[in-house]
Amino acid sequence: MFVETGVGIWLWLRTLDIDDLYGHNWRHLWSDSFKRTFQDSAQCCGYLGPLDGPVMASPSCQLPSDRAFGCMTSVQKYAQSYLTYIYTGVFVLVFLSLGAMISGMILMIVRNDEERWRWTRANAIFRSMNYDTPDSTITDKHRKGTPNQSP
Repeated sequence: MFVETGVGIWLWLRTLDIDDLYGHNWRHLWSDSFKRTFQDSAQCCGYLGPLDGPVMASPSCQLPSDRAFGCMTSVQKYAQSYLTYIYTGVFVLVFLSLGAMISGMILMIVRNDEERWRWTRANAIFRSMNYDTPDSTITDKHRKGTPNQSP
């Protein structure tokens, strides 16, 4: 449970500076074919604009520069859609773990109560066998107060 919560918090903290992270990735890590996919699908050029790491082979970068805009918003929307699924999955696992832990604790409490009741009931039955009661399984020969018969 703590691991899932830690992963969720780590992912959330990583998304606080997501604009800088994706900008760095666009400029230095992502291949031109990957960047071109974003440029072609969103009709944008470069990350912040046509001067920020564009793939010039893309048709969207052939527009006049005053009409071209950056792909930052399309990259963020794409990533956010996947991060939403990841957050949801991680926190569902946290709640399932929490529910399993609470169920286990309740089961232990109920089991301990039942065991205590069984132990008390067994002791009560055992103690009742030591007294002279009609429901006792001790024979008359072994009861207190009966004379011993000699052979």
